[in-house]
Amino acid sequence: MKRDKDLQFCLDELQSMQNRDGLEPGRRSALESAKRKLKRLRRTPHPGRKEVFEVVREVAEVIIRNFNDRLML
Repeated sequence: MKRDKDLQFCLDELQSMQNRDGLEPGRRSALESAKRKLKRLRRTPHPGRKEVFEVVREVAEVIIRNFNDRLML
């Protein structure tokens, strides 16, 4: 799964979110954790559906939890 363009796009977007100004340290570390999980998934040669779904769920939770206050404005 090393050269998946969708996975690389997700990693790039997480990096972009992490590089924003004014991001709190807790949010920055949560995004870094999500990136590590995606990178671990990328290193897995043949991930199962369950593993893929778990990583996607975890990354989505991090994004929603960290940026939920901006949605509530």
